[in-house]
Order: sequence, then C-alpha cells, then structure tokens
Amino acid sequence: MSQERECFYCGCKKQLAEFSHEHIWPDALGGDHLPDFWKTDHVCRSCNNTSGVFVDGAFIKGFAVTGERANDALSYLPSDQPSGALPLNYLGVVQNVRPADGEVVDFWVCARGANVLHIRMEEKEDTWNAYAGGDPRRNSKKSKAGRVIVSFTSAEPYWVCTSLQSVLQHFPKAKRFVTNLELPADATKFRELDPSDAQQADDLRIVREFEELRERGEHVHCQVAIALHADGRFLAKVALAAGYQLFGSDFLATDYAMELRKGFREADPSKRHQLKIHGSGYLRGVTLDPISEKLRWPGGWQLAILNLSEKLALVVTAPTGRTMSIQISDDATLLSRLGPEYRDGVCWVTVPAAQTAIGPMPYPDYLAHMIGAAKAPNLAKLEALRSDPSRLPKTGLDDGK
Repeated sequence: MSQERECFYCGCKKQLAEFSHEHIWPDALGGDHLPDFWKTDHVCRSCNNTSGVFVDGAFIKGFAVTGERANDALSYLPSDQPSGALPLNYLGVVQNVRPADGEVVDFWVCARGANVLHIRMEEKEDTWNAYAGGDPRRNSKKSKAGRVIVSFTSAEPYWVCTSLQSVLQHFPKAKRFVTNLELPADATKFRELDPSDAQQADDLRIVREFEELRERGEHVHCQVAIALHADGRFLAKVALAAGYQLFGSDFLATDYAMELRKGFREADPSKRHQLKIHGSGYLRGVTLDPISEKLRWPGGWQLAILNLSEKLALVVTAPTGRTMSIQISDDATLLSRLGPEYRDGVCWVTVPAAQTAIGPMPYPDYLAHMIGAAKAPNLAKLEALRSDPSRLPKTGLDDGK
C-alpha cells in the first residue's frame, strides 16, 4: 500500500519515495554536524534540489558568505602536521588578464599558502554571476568543472600541503595544475602545466601575465557581483523548517507560515518584499561592535531561537559577528506549547573547520560563557579545539607570518 506525506516546503502531498533527507542548516555552513532538529525527511526531492542550488546555494556562494566561511578557519588547523584544509577566499573575476574567448578567470586565495586561478566557462545567465565560481552545477561534472592553477606563495612544506588539500577539497572535479612545485612522477591529483599542449600553453600565458602584473607593481583587478537579497529567501526557508520542527502541521496552517513558504518559493526579490515576513537579512543585519566581537564564535555559526516580545525568532550570528534574524511565529496558541527552555532561548554553535557542533543549550549559558561570567563545559570543550594561528609554521613571507 502506497503512503503519502506532505512536503512542508511546497505543501504538496507526494509518495514517500519522492522524499529525501534535507539539512535545514546547510552542510557547507556546518549543518551536517548539528543534531536532528536541523535535519528532516519531510521535504520532497524536488524542493530539496531547488533549495540546494537556488536558495542555500545563492546564499552560501555569495561573495560575503564565502568570506565568512574562511574567517578564523586558521584557528582550527593542527600545528603538528598539515592534515587540515582551509576554505578558499574568493576575490572575484579577473579583469586585467584575459583567458580564451568564452572563458573567465576566478581569483581565489588559500590563506598563507597559495594563489589559485580557476579558468571556467563564462556564464550566459546573469543569475550565476553572483555565485562565487559560477553555476555550482558545473563543478559537479568533470567535463565542465574547468581548470585550476595553483601558484604557491610559501615554500614551507606545511603550507604547500595545506594548500594542496584545500584546493582538492574545493575543486574535486576540476583539472588541477601547479606552477612552481616539482611533483613526484606518480602524482595523480595535480599535474604540472605542459607547454606542448595548446590549452595548457595558453594557461601558462595567463600565469605569466599574472606574474608580470606583480613585477610591474600593478594590482590584479577583480570584479564581483552580489545578489543583495539572497539572504531573505534563505532565511524564509530556514524559519519555515524550524517552525515545522517545533510545531508540526499546525504551524503550516498559520497565515505567517504561508508567507514564509511563499518567501522560500518566490525567486523575484521585488515580489518577496511584498510579503509580510519580519526580520533583518545578512547585508542589512546588525553588527554591534564591540558586543558582536564578544558574542561571536570564531569560525562558527551560532543559531539561536529566542522568544522576543511574544514572537519567536531565529537569530543567526555569523563567524565575523554579523547577525541576521527572522520571525518564526507570533501565534500565541503555538507559542504556549513551547517548553520552559524556550522562555530565555536556546542556541546551537556549529564550527565547520572543526567538524563539530554543540547544542541545544540555554542561550543565557552561552552569553554567560562568552562574557566570562560562568563557564559552560560544552563550550569550553569546543574552545579547546581552537588556538592562536601564530603557533602555526612560518610561511617565510616578508610579513613574518
């Protein structure tokens, strides 16, 4: 006998075989380390795919969030051996070095270790220009993932190995080359550029033009496109899912949940702005320096569900301390069902670089720990995974780092 289930993202009833596992908070931001509250099997495969590319993807691949992912990641690298990988920093599409017609060059940096050029197909649809690296679906196919060229900025073996691992993690399907490292004869993950190959010879030309810019004391000119409202659609999705996890199908019947669903499904920002959704996005969020510096978790995303003036809200603090928020519900009947732990709020912290997360924990306990009023054992344990990046091997660069 066939069974049906309602997808809370689209509201459609479908066969169980049409559903898939969804990480409400994305894996790329540490969602795979969070507990089951942030995961669900009540999302259909179609919505899951749409979310991954157009909702989560638009937020995660944005210029600012790409920087957030790399922020403080150095603090979690092991110092005794180069066994870790770092998120790459995205600088944009290079403007003053041109590849072959129909291609663009993205400029990435692996902190302290390497400059990385990604030569890929130029996007025909403007939507993908706001994604760091272009259409993410291309990067999942070897035939379309492009070519990556790594130029090491440090000869220190620790940083060479860390850079190689970081590039391999970021570009698993692309053809990968190095310019200033002699590889062993049996190397398979990376290759040296071959000037006898026409395409690789042109890639060498691009590398030389980059080097000439530096020799002339000129800057590399990069351009980035920013989707100003990708955060709104993403937050609507997360709030809709959090509301369902807390209140079930009764939540989906509320007018506000219906607005959140529209916010998730509507691709047009101008139409989303007409919806009655309350909150503040990432780019318009609050940075309360020095308070934000005190409350942020270095390298981690802090997710808090707070009861604020008879409204339940999700407040997210990014690794840099920038916050964004969205109302989950203001339905008094639903809010009355919440357990006492939600009176003062609960929170989670996930640290992708450490591959771990903690929570749920009382929000006041988090605040007390961060201001030094009282130690929270789970946070102290997480804190122990972090150390001063100055302990890492020196790069040999002029800045002494």
